[in-house]
Amino acid sequence: MKISNKILSVLLTLSMVFGTFAGLTAATLAADNVVGDTNSDSVVNSFDALIVIRYCTGESTLSAAEKKAADVDGDGKVTATDALYILHYSVGKIHSFPAAPVEEQKVKIIGSFYYDPATGKVTNSDGSGLLGFSYDGVDNVFYSESNAWQRTFGYTDLYDYAAPFIVCWYDTTRIFFSYDDKDWMLQLWKGQYGFVLIGCEIGLYYRDFEDDSFLTDNKGRKFFKCAEDEMLTKMSLSLYKNDTLLFRRREQYSWWLTGFTLGANGSFGFTPEETAKLKIDAKIKFTDTAMLYAFIDGLNHVESIEHNVSKKVRPYKFEKGKNYSVNLKENSVSFTWQ
Repeated sequence: MKISNKILSVLLTLSMVFGTFAGLTAATLAADNVVGDTNSDSVVNSFDALIVIRYCTGESTLSAAEKKAADVDGDGKVTATDALYILHYSVGKIHSFPAAPVEEQKVKIIGSFYYDPATGKVTNSDGSGLLGFSYDGVDNVFYSESNAWQRTFGYTDLYDYAAPFIVCWYDTTRIFFSYDDKDWMLQLWKGQYGFVLIGCEIGLYYRDFEDDSFLTDNKGRKFFKCAEDEMLTKMSLSLYKNDTLLFRRREQYSWWLTGFTLGANGSFGFTPEETAKLKIDAKIKFTDTAMLYAFIDGLNHVESIEHNVSKKVRPYKFEKGKNYSVNLKENSVSFTWQ
């Protein structure tokens, strides 16, 4: 199949599949990070500049591949000058970097959408995607963009109640913890999304309003905001079905890391028994030790997994050494959720 036909097919699939997500808030492996794309999410935007600034101020570290991508002026160092170049590029003031003519590597499809041979991704220039989603041709996985429109709507569990009506049938677990005078929630999802996709999600949310009644409805349901740019954590995940790997999402700064691949569970995941065949292996690196320990405390208080269609709840406990481990050196937790 010619690449142009394949790209058009991908766009058509995106428009058909992800139209069902319009009512919900719901960087994959490449040889090297593209110049400017520090977090390897297929677009060069303010997220990449923020990562460079964090590195320059000592707030975070960069891998060798990330440093190579961040050095957009090609002087062998990662400095605030590189962050400025990236910001200028993200708003259209410049169209290439001294270190590499990035735009020449991309194939324009239509409007602001392009195909990037370096990453195998189909997305758009501002990182919002089509209905908030883009496509990775290397691992054949659809994924949500960090700058997706869904980010403006935050989260409430009403979304999980409504999801079955648009054929989103999944397991979910919410991990609550307190840190930095805020209430936090990390939510996990895995299951059937529409009739043609199997996928999973990790979302990071917070609450900091003093007026708690403003964030809680009359049935006690709480509203959370999506994590802001300065709150992003490094996440990675893999999804398995019956211990067969479906896809991986490489480590990147994110508030909402997702993956969706073509396929269907038995009974389309309508039953909890089918959804339970899916397993997530994930890793999250936190900004500091205090946040790490707060999350671990929340992890230890998890008691169950809920299936959003049947409303059946089955017990599930996170146990250190059994289904999660801690790396204090990098402030990370690796866990399995099934």
